[in-house]
Amino acid sequence: MWSKHLLEWTEGNKAYLSIVFTWQLPDAWSRCIWYRQQGYEVIAGGVGVSLMPEYLRSVADTSIRVPCLSRHNSDATRFSTGCINNCPFCGVPITEGDLKEEKGEPKPIVCDNNLLACSRKHFDYVIDTLKPVPKIDMNQGLDCRIIKPYHIDRLKELDLTCIRFAWDNINEESKVVDAINACIQGGIPKSKIRIYVLVGYNDTPDDALYRMQTLKSMGLKFNSPMRYQPIKGDGALVKDSYLSKNWTEYEMHKFIRYWFRQWFNNIPYAEFKG
Repeated sequence: MWSKHLLEWTEGNKAYLSIVFTWQLPDAWSRCIWYRQQGYEVIAGGVGVSLMPEYLRSVADTSIRVPCLSRHNSDATRFSTGCINNCPFCGVPITEGDLKEEKGEPKPIVCDNNLLACSRKHFDYVIDTLKPVPKIDMNQGLDCRIIKPYHIDRLKELDLTCIRFAWDNINEESKVVDAINACIQGGIPKSKIRIYVLVGYNDTPDDALYRMQTLKSMGLKFNSPMRYQPIKGDGALVKDSYLSKNWTEYEMHKFIRYWFRQWFNNIPYAEFKG
């Protein structure tokens, strides 16, 4: 299971904090102060720290990197860091930089940012490493713009529970739909295809609704709306506080609640009161 809160632990006279989300930074600051008062040397890291490194600099050492993916989830693994894309809404270019291939452990939850961008040799290594592992969850979004029949054929060799794509922009419709259809035609069941849908970033409620309804009409049932969160600034410090000019808080709340609660889908969205 994923840790759902700020992750912290001690080893000897050192206290470690792993901050995944920027909105955890205020709580992390208080915890750093508390540990210092207890006499600990405090070390803080993680995505949240990498995005806003100045926030904890006065109360913790943020220069040391400590691998801790397995502390967040003992079933999680990764075979690369970074990404070939530079999406403006994403923190990966800041926190991890360019794509780098890595050795990984044979575990079921695969957390690469852009596994399909790796070399064919490395992709083959990943599949071969994961083949003995039951119930593989490709937990991060595979890039629908670069998936090839070869990738699909090799992914089918795994004991998949699900693969995931992302639909971040309405202009990417053809790429997303083509990738989904290629997977279905290649033998991956619809029930194992899931889509992250970014909402609240340079979109409108109408185009966000169009994306979700398009996926539903294709027979995909498990699609997740992902509310945009700024990666820096005051808006990054409070979860779900940012709201673009195209949305109202009521529209956003209604949209997220409806599409996260699958049983509401029997009610037409227009009739759902939120």
